Amino acid sequence: MAVPGRDSSKLQKQPGARTPNTGMQRRSTTGKNVPAKAASPAGEVAKTPPAEVPSAEGYEVVEEVQEINVPAAAPAPVQAADEVPGTPARTTPGGRRTPGGRAARASGGVARRSPTPRSPGEGQPTRGSGGTQVRDKRDPGAEIGSMHRRGLGLATKFSLFISLLILLISLLFGLVVIRLFKDKLKEEIKRSGYQQVLTLKPLGKRIYQNFYDQWLNVDKTDFKSYDQMPQGKTDKEDLASILNGDKRILDLAIFASKEPTKDPNGVVVVARGLTKFSLPGDPAKLDSVPDAEEQDIKIWWGEITLDNKTENVLFFRVALKGSGDKLLATGNLILSASQIDQEVQALIRKIALFGLLFVLAGIALSLGLASLVTSPINVLVRDMDIVSRGDLDHETRPQTNDEIGLLATAFNRMTHSIKAAREHERQVERINADLSILKEIHAKLMPEKIPQIPGFDIFTGYYCAREVGGDYYDFIPVDRDHLAFVIADVSGKGIPGSMYMGYTRTILRMMATENPSPADVLSKTNYHVAKDIKRGMFVTAMYAIVNVRTREMTVASAGHNPMIIWRAATRTHELVRPNGIALGFDKGPIFDRTVREQKLKLNRGDRVVLYTDGVVESMNESHEEWSTEALEAFVQQHAELKSKDFVRLLLKALDEHKGAAEQHDDITLTTFRIE
Repeated sequence: MAVPGRDSSKLQKQPGARTPNTGMQRRSTTGKNVPAKAASPAGEVAKTPPAEVPSAEGYEVVEEVQEINVPAAAPAPVQAADEVPGTPARTTPGGRRTPGGRAARASGGVARRSPTPRSPGEGQPTRGSGGTQVRDKRDPGAEIGSMHRRGLGLATKFSLFISLLILLISLLFGLVVIRLFKDKLKEEIKRSGYQQVLTLKPLGKRIYQNFYDQWLNVDKTDFKSYDQMPQGKTDKEDLASILNGDKRILDLAIFASKEPTKDPNGVVVVARGLTKFSLPGDPAKLDSVPDAEEQDIKIWWGEITLDNKTENVLFFRVALKGSGDKLLATGNLILSASQIDQEVQALIRKIALFGLLFVLAGIALSLGLASLVTSPINVLVRDMDIVSRGDLDHETRPQTNDEIGLLATAFNRMTHSIKAAREHERQVERINADLSILKEIHAKLMPEKIPQIPGFDIFTGYYCAREVGGDYYDFIPVDRDHLAFVIADVSGKGIPGSMYMGYTRTILRMMATENPSPADVLSKTNYHVAKDIKRGMFVTAMYAIVNVRTREMTVASAGHNPMIIWRAATRTHELVRPNGIALGFDKGPIFDRTVREQKLKLNRGDRVVLYTDGVVESMNESHEEWSTEALEAFVQQHAELKSKDFVRLLLKALDEHKGAAEQHDDITLTTFRIE
């Protein structure tokens, strides 16, 4: 982990952060390190002047670009901008755009995206600014405590919703009822006219018989005014008595003709005096009621002219004499269409009035119900306002025993929980402050720089599964010609692992000075670690000393994962696993008898890979490990890459394998290649 003001020579990832691209700083032609720029206040990538670090004769140490780890939403795959074609420009925490890839490295670092904190209420209206708030003074719930309601109150919304619902239901119900009653009324009117025309039939037959016996000669065309004769006047008065008894009846008429259906010009008696009327017309358009055909009755809508005024009417015609084409006389009942419409409209008005009364009653009921429901809510809101201003000792009193009362009880519990959570938060803040200090200490325990040795291409990668971890790697100058490579893993993670890691590092560095034997260094380290380490914990380590002149390497292992060496000459790899048990298992005798050394000769193009078990045991969402075989295959395929590219590509492969799964263990990797 890099800390502001320090250089980092490793690819390093923190939980939830994307591993940044880092590049080796260019050295001047004079051989001196080029000083770096100071970190900018915006949190951009910056460089700091290198610390004075003694270097062994024969190789030197150079600084690298500083890493600033910014927590992100989730871990992301590690990749350099220059290794993916078409990499877009990155965004710095300050919001500025910087180019990716080689341009970023040439400018001294890699920019990354960082969430910009927003001030409270940013992007939202701020009370007291941006206009004057208008509140309804008539609404008691418009202002509660220090809070001001915006918009309609809950009671108003509740009553409006119920009122609109009642109105919609009443409207739909009224339309259906009006349609049904309207059709029913018209059918009833037709049925009434049908019954009346049947009643008219005997009278019509008598009138026609009187007319036929006394005044009509059917073989002649000279008709006389029968209704002016004494008997005709009597018959007309009989028809008028029927007409006056029902306001729906517009007129009554008795017709006589040889073909009255085609030429009804033989008017016998007319109650009111129509002069023109519509014929039945198309039989398919005739209206009907049950039994009408059996009674030889025809019904149709038409027009009549009465007193020089045309009106729409409903005709009822019953045969008095003859039938079909030989129909000689008919009785006609004429109902007023306007009167029928008036009755229908009166029915509609009554239904509408009833619906309006129903809606008004529903609105009044909804207002009362809304007030009953929102009254305890307003009390609860006032109490919530008091608590929101910091009085966590305040409690609300449930006003009802229903869900709102249950909500008030739950609110009291929530207040107590918030109070307890606040105390817990303060403790967490203190712990986080201590953890932040431990994080800095943990970062200082890691190497600040990668040794720059002629003929050696060295790079390392480190991913801490938690804030601090138990993995450890180091580069220790043993003497003028020897450099030690160390990689270790403390059982367990987090703070305990980090503490034992720091303790082991201190002991190991003390024992490594001027000691060319890896086995002896591990043995002396184990002596001190075993005395103080907690029961059940241990440390595995791989310790290798390389002669930078002769390129000979001596390796010892304390129960660690095998070292992988790829041979350029044969293009094959081998596993180096000297005998040994973990540090801390035994205080001395067994460890000293077990640990062994193995000497190796490194040639041009060979690659050495040291790693912790977090690499091969990295699991995906299906709990499938990446495996040692996958690592060996990766080394076999990519061994000839530059060490920096090799590490980045390996971490990217691990990230792709892990997917959305949580990283369960620290990942540490150190590799070098003989050039």
